[in-house]
Amino acid sequence: MTKAEKLELIEKFEGAYALVEAQIKGLSRAELRSVPAIEAAWSINDFLVHFLDADVAGFFRIRMAVAQPGFAIPLWDEEACQARLHYDEEDGPECLREAEALRRRLASLLRRIVDEDWSALFVMHPVRGRMDIAALLAQYREHIAFHVPLIKRNLDTMKVKDAKR
Repeated sequence: MTKAEKLELIEKFEGAYALVEAQIKGLSRAELRSVPAIEAAWSINDFLVHFLDADVAGFFRIRMAVAQPGFAIPLWDEEACQARLHYDEEDGPECLREAEALRRRLASLLRRIVDEDWSALFVMHPVRGRMDIAALLAQYREHIAFHVPLIKRNLDTMKVKDAKR
């Protein structure tokens, strides 16, 4: 991977929440906490809190890849976190800001090591196996891309509900 490719990957990783920010702009607390009448659906607030938990895991994983290549990372259960950590009582927008701050901190580290061989900096995932920094960054960028349509679905559900009133 070239230095330019690494820098582009870092930039995309760091700025990945811009679309989420645009989606939630101006939403009220009630709108953020609204859960669509769809089985196992989460509120937008739940997604925002989940992003922080995911980025805490990502922060740890990427730092361990740098500090202790080959480190065996644990799995975490997102459904258990959502259910048992009372996501509905958290301040989702604040959690999103904290997730963005973690990404800025990681991006700063990654820019400092951009000239290193990233394939030598990896963790061992219990399901996915060896994951180097580039794979981890891609995973966490794709994670947001996975959730953006679900947030849009919630927003569309709210619009339909409002139109019926």
